[in-house]
Amino acid sequence: MNTECALCGTPLTSMDTILGENKLSDGGILCNKCLNKATNINTDLVSNLANYSIVQIRSMVLNEGGEPEMTIETETFEAIQIAQPRIVETPSQSIQFTYTPDEPSRLDEIKDQIVATGAKLSLFVNSEVEELVNVLDEKEKLIAIAEGKYLHNNLEGIVVSTERRIIFVDKKFFGGVFENEFPLHKVSSVQHDASLMSSTLKVYTPGFTAEFKLYIKSAARNFHDAVKDYVGRSEDQIRIQQMQAIQQQQQQQQQQQQEQFVQQPPKPQQNSEPKAAPSLIFEQLERLGKLREMGVLTEEEFAEQKKKLLDKL
Repeated sequence: MNTECALCGTPLTSMDTILGENKLSDGGILCNKCLNKATNINTDLVSNLANYSIVQIRSMVLNEGGEPEMTIETETFEAIQIAQPRIVETPSQSIQFTYTPDEPSRLDEIKDQIVATGAKLSLFVNSEVEELVNVLDEKEKLIAIAEGKYLHNNLEGIVVSTERRIIFVDKKFFGGVFENEFPLHKVSSVQHDASLMSSTLKVYTPGFTAEFKLYIKSAARNFHDAVKDYVGRSEDQIRIQQMQAIQQQQQQQQQQQQEQFVQQPPKPQQNSEPKAAPSLIFEQLERLGKLREMGVLTEEEFAEQKKKLLDKL
């Protein structure tokens, strides 16, 4: 049973719970002080409180009378430049990061990684984002993040994934942090589903299924797509996968360089092949020499291309 106000976190009294009229749709309970504050903003709450969730009540109170937001779809992070951040509250109550030209910190790196995921977060999880500095290892890279509720204990916070584990983090009102993790090599599968206003993420491990309700409809699918290639794989397997991806990228770059510098000889004409300008031939020979020095062309390939160019003189 809830013993604290879902909005301000103060202990509930018997006067708050005796009539059962302070209960929200998600099971949270408001103290009389917070209930009076909310009903002064929206009189509809007097007879219809049970149809509102704590997320809607928070949004209503912060916006001072604005319509409750059913989902948090505002842009939450600006493009990050490398420097020291400070947090600025905007009228939409979303998180934005601005920077001063200092040496980047570990928190800067984490925020850069969050921006790279394209995730949308509300101002309410700012403390959880900052707590990631203490949760993640120094070289651990964040690949997915979402805001929502851990249905196992009904705590609200953020669920994040690195290349080796999925973690749920909740920073409580009066200090303390709840943290639960699921190593990806022990995860058998990750599934996602979406409803009209939210989405569900399920993480399957031997003997236990962790289920999260995420506040954005597309969040569960995006999280699943980010982690699916890491599920069930050890750290050694992940490193091999990353090395293969790097090698494939290098091969593609070499192929592009070769196509850029080496031009195919023109098709032969009916009687004779037109002669090319000597300056153009020497320029192409110089490019061939650079490709040989870079290791893109072998000596045999270099000699063959060189002969074709000299034949045009």
